[in-house]
Amino acid sequence: MRILFHNCRLLHPLHGGDRIRTYNMLRELRKLHHITYLTLRTPADAPEATALAEEYCHELIAGDHAVKNKRSLRFFTGVLWNTLFGKYPFLGQKYFSQGITRRLAALSAPAHTPQFDMLICDYLAPMVNFLELAARPPQPVLLFQHNVESMIFERHAATARNFLMRALYRRQWKMMLNFERRAAAFADAQVAVSDVDAAFFRTRLGMDNVLGAVPTGVDCEYFQPPGAPPTGQRLAFLGSMDWDANQDAVRWFVDEILPRIRKHAPAAECLVIGRNPPGWLRDRAAADVGIEITGTVPDVRPHMASAVAMVLPLRIGGGTRIKVYEAMAMGVPVVSTRIGAEGLDVSHGENILLADDAESFAAECVAMLGNPARASEMAAAARRHVAEKYSWAGVAGIFSRFCEQTVAMPRSR
Repeated sequence: MRILFHNCRLLHPLHGGDRIRTYNMLRELRKLHHITYLTLRTPADAPEATALAEEYCHELIAGDHAVKNKRSLRFFTGVLWNTLFGKYPFLGQKYFSQGITRRLAALSAPAHTPQFDMLICDYLAPMVNFLELAARPPQPVLLFQHNVESMIFERHAATARNFLMRALYRRQWKMMLNFERRAAAFADAQVAVSDVDAAFFRTRLGMDNVLGAVPTGVDCEYFQPPGAPPTGQRLAFLGSMDWDANQDAVRWFVDEILPRIRKHAPAAECLVIGRNPPGWLRDRAAADVGIEITGTVPDVRPHMASAVAMVLPLRIGGGTRIKVYEAMAMGVPVVSTRIGAEGLDVSHGENILLADDAESFAAECVAMLGNPARASEMAAAARRHVAEKYSWAGVAGIFSRFCEQTVAMPRSR
């Protein structure tokens, strides 16, 4: 098939589970179908991001677009204005591009040669460019939902630290619900990243065009167990530290969980691997020699290999966490909240440890630190599990079948 694949960003550098998932799936899909990748290009994108696109598509079409810096005053005033007066939630509005919408219209027009068989929108956010089309495209549209975005904002509203932030998140949550429903009505079909998300779209949001779920994959040849067990008592967190959900998780860990761990394991350390650590975390690391932050790293594997376990104390979030499968592939035991492992094919006590309150989470971490044989046993079981079931080739094959199903289905919308 000839597929027009619309995303809101170039994929390099490959940081963040969302980029990694799309990159690996497209690399496999490129072997099966002809992929034209339509995306936004921002001033922050390096020239090599454009050149490297040939790894995951046959043709790149990029439109220049400015995205507000998340830490700038302009960003915060833009969020406030959008919350009060926006047509779409901020997550969608910031990726609206008249130029991209015009390109979508031209590329999907019946007169365009060669004609595309289908259009794919990767993530909810760039659906704003489909919704602004003057007419529906003649080809079927498949929306690949990486998260239930409204659920994430609902959780933010429930855990926000002050009244103003709670009010802002509540408003954005309502706007996101409306955006999700409009996007679902526009798309011919939708695919989620887990059975949990697919069920949420169907039952909680009443969407009748959800075909199923594409699981998270992992490259088990790239993520290999280290040759020697780690020394010390290091616990690692992996995630982009400019995302609110990860900041909340790390703050909860260092404030509430790590002190409890140190009552039983005084030498316990916390390693935070991820770009753009906030100022409060840099201050904490400066004041506590047992807290280390890396910022952006070229390769996460040596840092993960140094840890006795990976911790994922997420209280906010959605979709699936690719970093869990990466740690499992490396033979690093994972201690997570249930939200952190939501949607993943994992089993508590067999290939992962799950706990939702600070005391229980600390106890599971202490169990890994104090029992190397048990940690090694769980790590081996986790490695076998993902190696047998979650290769990227298999995941892309599932997605390809959903694409074929979308093209074959009668268009009633």
